[in-house]
Formats: sequence, structure tokens, C-alpha cells
Amino acid sequence: MLKRKDIRVRDPFIVLEDGVYYLYATTGERTYSYYTSRDLENWEEGGVAFEIPKDFWAYRDVWAGEVHKYRGKFYLFVSLLGKNGLRGTQIAVSDTPRGPFLPLVPRAVTPKDQSCIDGTLYVHEGKPYIFYSHDWPDNYVEEKSAYVGELWAAELTEDLTEIKGEPWLVFGSDESPISKATPHRITWDGKKSMRYGSDAPFLQKLSDGSLLLTWSPYLQNNYVVLPVVSKNGDIKGPWEHLPEPLFDKNGGHAMFFRDLEGRNIMCLHAPEKGPLERACLFEVAEENGVMKIVKEIREE
Repeated sequence: MLKRKDIRVRDPFIVLEDGVYYLYATTGERTYSYYTSRDLENWEEGGVAFEIPKDFWAYRDVWAGEVHKYRGKFYLFVSLLGKNGLRGTQIAVSDTPRGPFLPLVPRAVTPKDQSCIDGTLYVHEGKPYIFYSHDWPDNYVEEKSAYVGELWAAELTEDLTEIKGEPWLVFGSDESPISKATPHRITWDGKKSMRYGSDAPFLQKLSDGSLLLTWSPYLQNNYVVLPVVSKNGDIKGPWEHLPEPLFDKNGGHAMFFRDLEGRNIMCLHAPEKGPLERACLFEVAEENGVMKIVKEIREE
């Protein structure tokens, strides 16, 4: 048996199905693995859930997978690096959360001429939508002397094989009142490498009918979870950036799930420093229309 502290995890994602928790983790160049548990504390290796097929559009960097149950099947949304140098979100399907997840179609669902990561599924009024990050290296803004990541959204066809209609901009990562550009080690096109990151959108409906979107940028050298709210519950907003981070201790890429006790749990990785990343769990609750951390769920 393994403890969470024994498992290096980036971009963790947990699914509860038939009394078993499945922890998916960014772990390999060409594969995506998972662990299983019945108590969120003791874990066993589950194996490989997804592997990039041979002669595929993408060839490495299996990042930030999410598994969503939709119409009786399980769908993996995972970021891959294409042979054209651009990243995209691939959707794959399995009858069980264990996989193997097989590509729905042999291409990314996100726009093929853009570098896109961290796609997530949200079903609104019975229709499936993808929210994703238009990655910062694509978008240099001269007046800011920085690369600016953006969060975009689009309706998907019912079978999740492609985008339906035109994607729309949700917001730029520089729009938050506490956004700050942070240096990055990579320089693109000879320009000074400053960036506003736009990682990890995740959505959930709150009890008052509003829609909460969380995402993760860097604030200087601190990776954080920021909350944005659509108070009318509409996926097109208007979106209000809340002034305080939900988590600001150099960890992020958060997702939320209900545990066997019915608690709302936030799962993220911390610290944002390899190879020290671990899956961290926090019980969260709504308070005056916003989400707050109640306590960290620590291992005994």
C-alpha cells in the first residue's frame, strides 16, 4: 500500500465510482496512469489508463488528464503535444474508469491552429461544453511586454467528437485584479519572457445557482488557485474575479469531488516544485456565496 506522500502527482484528478477512488496523475511522456483507494489514504497502483497510439497526431507530454462520467461512459480529456509543435486536448473513452481509454477520433478537439491545454468538461442545461486554456506562448501582448494566457470555451457535439459552433473567450489571465506577470525560463521569438499563465479551469454549480470557475496562474513565484463566479449561473457570464485566492501556498491545478461522506473535496498538487509534488486534499464549503477551505485532510 502507498500513502499520498509516497506518490508524486502533478495535476491530480480523483473520480469516485462504486466505492472506489481513482487518482489519475501526470506521470509519463506517453502514458497516463492511475491509483485506487477506498479511503483516500491507502493507495494501490492501478496501471496505465491511456497510452498515445502509434502513428498518432501527438507524440509525447501526456498532461493534466481529467476523467468525466457522461451518458454512462467515462471520458478522458488529456493534453498532448502534437507533431506540429502545438498542444491540444484529446478526448478518449472507456466503459470503466480503469480504461483503457481509446481516442474518440484521431485528433484534438481543441482548435488545431492553437496551442491548447487543460480541457475540462462541463454539462450545462443538458449540453456538453469544453473549457480550456489557450496556452500563453501563443499570445504575446506588446503593450504588456508579456505572454498572456486565455481561458476559452466551446459547445461540443453530443458525442464529444468535435466543437459545435464558434469558441468564445471567457477571460484573459491578466484580467484578475491580483494577476501579475511572472518570469519564465523560455524565451519566444527573442522577446523578454514574462507570462500570465492560465492553467486548469474547473467548473461547479453552487447551491445559490451561481457557477464557480477555478483556475491556476503564477503570482510571481507562487502557484495559486483563483476563483471566478458567474452569479447568474450562465456559462457565458458575466464572470466576476474574486479578490482573494482560494489557495495561495504554491500549489494548484485544483479539481473538486464529493467523497463517500458527501463532503466537497478540493484536490490539487503542492508544492509547485518537482519532484516534490503531491496530491493534497481539502474539505471546502460555501460561505456567503463563495468557496472556503474548511480544513486540510491529512494522512494519519
